[in-house]
Amino acid sequence: MDAVTTDLGREAATSARFGVQLIGPFRLAGPDGSACPIQGRRTRALLATLLLAPQQTMGRERLAGLFWGDRSDAQARASLRQCLLELRGVLAASGTHPDEDHLLATRETVALAQGAFVCDVLALRTALGGDDWETAASLVDAAGAAPLLQDLEFGGAYGEWLDITRAEIDARIADGLARHMAARESAGDWAAVKALATAWLRRDPLSEPGVAALIRAEIATGARAAAHIRYQAFRDLLAAEIGVAPGPLVDAALRSEAGAEPLVLAPAHQPVPAAAPAPPSTTGSLVLAVLAFDNLSSAADLADFCDGVSEEIQRTVARGTGIAVVARASSFQFRGADKAIAKVSAALGASHLLDGAVRRSGNRLRITAELVECTSQRAVWSERFDGDLEDVFALQDSIAEQVASALQLTLLPRTPTPTLEPATYERFLRARGLLADGDAQFDNTASDAVPLLEAVTRDAPDHAPAWELLALARALVLRSGRGVQPFAQARGEVLSAAETALKIDPRRGGAYRALAMLEPWGHHAAREKLLRQALDVTPRDPAALTDMSQFCWGVGRFRDALAYAEAACELNPLMPAARLHVAQMRAYVGDYDTSISMLEELHLRWPQNAGILMALLNWAGSLGYPEVYYRNVGAIDGFSGWQARDLAAVRAYVEAVLTRDMNVKQARAARYRSLLESTGTITLSLPTGLGFIGLPDEAFELVEQADYSHVFDPAGPTPSLFYPGVALGPWSCLLSHPRFVRVCHRLGLCRYWQETGQWPDCAAWVPFDFKSAVRRVAELGPAPGE
Repeated sequence: MDAVTTDLGREAATSARFGVQLIGPFRLAGPDGSACPIQGRRTRALLATLLLAPQQTMGRERLAGLFWGDRSDAQARASLRQCLLELRGVLAASGTHPDEDHLLATRETVALAQGAFVCDVLALRTALGGDDWETAASLVDAAGAAPLLQDLEFGGAYGEWLDITRAEIDARIADGLARHMAARESAGDWAAVKALATAWLRRDPLSEPGVAALIRAEIATGARAAAHIRYQAFRDLLAAEIGVAPGPLVDAALRSEAGAEPLVLAPAHQPVPAAAPAPPSTTGSLVLAVLAFDNLSSAADLADFCDGVSEEIQRTVARGTGIAVVARASSFQFRGADKAIAKVSAALGASHLLDGAVRRSGNRLRITAELVECTSQRAVWSERFDGDLEDVFALQDSIAEQVASALQLTLLPRTPTPTLEPATYERFLRARGLLADGDAQFDNTASDAVPLLEAVTRDAPDHAPAWELLALARALVLRSGRGVQPFAQARGEVLSAAETALKIDPRRGGAYRALAMLEPWGHHAAREKLLRQALDVTPRDPAALTDMSQFCWGVGRFRDALAYAEAACELNPLMPAARLHVAQMRAYVGDYDTSISMLEELHLRWPQNAGILMALLNWAGSLGYPEVYYRNVGAIDGFSGWQARDLAAVRAYVEAVLTRDMNVKQARAARYRSLLESTGTITLSLPTGLGFIGLPDEAFELVEQADYSHVFDPAGPTPSLFYPGVALGPWSCLLSHPRFVRVCHRLGLCRYWQETGQWPDCAAWVPFDFKSAVRRVAELGPAPGE
């Protein structure tokens, strides 16, 4: 259990009461402090609603309607009795006195025994309304950005109750913290103001009162430069998140030092300079989310077919109108009862939802579809389509055209796509689903998709989408290192598939992305050209935006990388990898507080995602947030296999950063030297890490001895995700001296920067004339292996 749950468990143990955590994942601790698992989700939610109800009492009728409003009265009452039976059994088994009844039920009401429970939300309400500002700050800080009952979200009346209660808690937090900050500011207790404001910003990074208070506290304690840096970071965050400037409250805070000569603020940055066009803006405020159509057929194995039909309509609207369409990876997370309009709209930022159902009997199809405007929850358009399986392409196109018409848009003409035989079409949908839902870096989905797509292209040699996906799948297998073919043969097959797709339909962006993967890593300009071609033809493809963001990160253009990452995340808001990339790019542009806060929020939301935990621990330890590191490092124990090994390596590195024992630090440097001796090269994240550890001389020694000629080899290894952008970040010890520019030259970066004029962000702040150093090194001629 985390710190909040542990504290509640201790309090429960000392007072023979149960402790309940409601903010974040639900947790119940017994009087002895041990976890008390409740199997039923509705049983857990039932206990939560009782805890937050007035006098912790609710009517049976209200509870039945809250959780089982879609059932008959008799069924709802029976379900309620079953939940109460389960809850009573858990409490009896975990209590100090088995005969003691903690749940009081009559024919009309259900109540909790007075004083039997302690709860984080109730403790937070008390602290916010009282005079103990330290407890209030501590509880809000521990809660972080986690929502109420994070793991107990489902629709119906309960979903509406949850939304209202979450809003009420956030309002209480805002009011209570504002009251405490005003009192401590009046008393001149700036340390308390900082603690309260920091806790508030962990909860809500866009809180203007919290930022204003922190800026005033920094100015009052002599940290004017820090106050101005905070203002700029907040200004950039507001512009990126909601497109507005700081309000008068924050502006007034910056001017709070009377008579002080103002510092010159850098102008609000444009995310992408003129030579690198910014990600496209939306058409007005239209954001369409196409949900996974329901499978109304008796055969469960038709679910892939229904998903494929939904995605085809989604892609047709996205390609043909240019409006923002939420990616499948996010919109398809909502199924069945989770499709409540308010919930989906809030999670995806959608203005319109397209939902429907597919019924198939043999070769006969019936597709129903409905377009809803989210604010009014009004159906803008609905229709039913009947036909044979051979008509599925025409049915999909007809739905897309009518959706566009309902949105007062016109579908652009597109290259005709030949129809597929039913069996071939189902293979195509299955392969596309594998690539959409898998992760080629960590699984075999790309390898599994290749034979399916090869069969589709044999049956339909003029089907451009199949060739496009085949090129991507083959490229992903090739670059994963798990392919069985010789590199030259595998590369030739990727090239053939991509060229075939583009010959049939030049607007196949995935084919350009596959070709970019074939380029050696050091051929930066060639890779960028192909990625721009992909964005030219599919400007709203989250994968293409992410690829461009990764490219910009690798050449040190972090503000551009952040802009592309945020554009991709807007179209794929529930994809962990997209959210993680944005959080990390925040650190690269110097917004450390927001980055750490976002990473911790992501870990709370996806606690089983090893990549998120690795990033959180790594950045927290490296950037000076040891309390965040120690708060989360225990989560490593929940992993096994290669994930546990990689997380253990992160822990060993961070411990070397945080320790004062030079033997531990030197041992880490010795490990890196051994790696260099055995391989001849070293990933730049490792010597950069030595800078955090406090060994900059050893870092320079490693990079200057390493061989990087492999980055120009077409068959060379793909650099890891931490290479080499991390060495160009604002923390890098390597950027302290012009001699690192020679390393950049050996990576092909100097040629790219000078020839394109797309300079890295560090050129503006390193302690030497970066551009002159690059030009001098470029005169040396091609890099080894270039």
